[in-house]
Amino acid sequence: MANKRVWMTGAPSWGEWMEGVPFTIWMRPYIRRLSIQACDEPARKHTCMKIKDPARRLERFWGRVDRKHVDIIRSFVNGATVLDMGCGYGTTTHQLTQAGFQSVGIDYDPEVVAEAKRRWPSANFIEADAERLPFADASFDVIVMRDALHHLYREADFAKVRAEVLRVAKPRSRLIVFDPNVNFMLRTMRRIAAHKDEECDFETAKVILHDLGYGTVHASFNTLFSLPLSGGYVGLELVPNIAWAHTFLLGAERLLERPVNWLGLGRQLCWRYVVVGDRVEG
Repeated sequence: MANKRVWMTGAPSWGEWMEGVPFTIWMRPYIRRLSIQACDEPARKHTCMKIKDPARRLERFWGRVDRKHVDIIRSFVNGATVLDMGCGYGTTTHQLTQAGFQSVGIDYDPEVVAEAKRRWPSANFIEADAERLPFADASFDVIVMRDALHHLYREADFAKVRAEVLRVAKPRSRLIVFDPNVNFMLRTMRRIAAHKDEECDFETAKVILHDLGYGTVHASFNTLFSLPLSGGYVGLELVPNIAWAHTFLLGAERLLERPVNWLGLGRQLCWRYVVVGDRVEG
């Protein structure tokens, strides 16, 4: 579960998809580039477009956005042992390890796992299938699914994934889901780019946590504009590589996210959601 996947189909015309949608005019250069880029989420068991130089992008604005996402996840980690399911290039596992957690990242793609090991040699990465986790029962206090749930839910045998999650999680464990917020903006961008990806919307994620036996203790939305501005791993960067500009944009975004959530607009305006659940003892 790790590489970036993209389907290349005939791109729809601007008029077909964008008539009456003026907010995307300023995004046209990014969208044209997006039509040949991979998504930011890890995929599973599919032939995917390779990221040529992830290390370089992590040193630019995308790296700051990536760290922001990990910081959000880390703020909800409440135990010593953490399983990062679908770890991709390993930034979440690495940063949690640096913060003192006993973190292990798993991914299905051997090339991505090899890159994660090369880049973060002090962190623990394992090539593994989410349907057959190589861990003992009740091994983890916290399980993280960052940009992974929609792939697990739609592409894997989720009954097997569910059984494995419940097996390796401790009785009082926590599950943190951080995933693309499926809304008008996200779907519009994907349609323009002729990019198809699996979906697991916010409401479905909450139902999944409940079905797994996790009671929701937090749910919110984040990332108003930093993700599209950064270009992710391979998209067009719309922000110069200037540290103060990055700091300003991320600071402004954080300030805006709180009122956006308070007003109930996050579901419509943000690019990511986070749902946190604690296992209910039954």
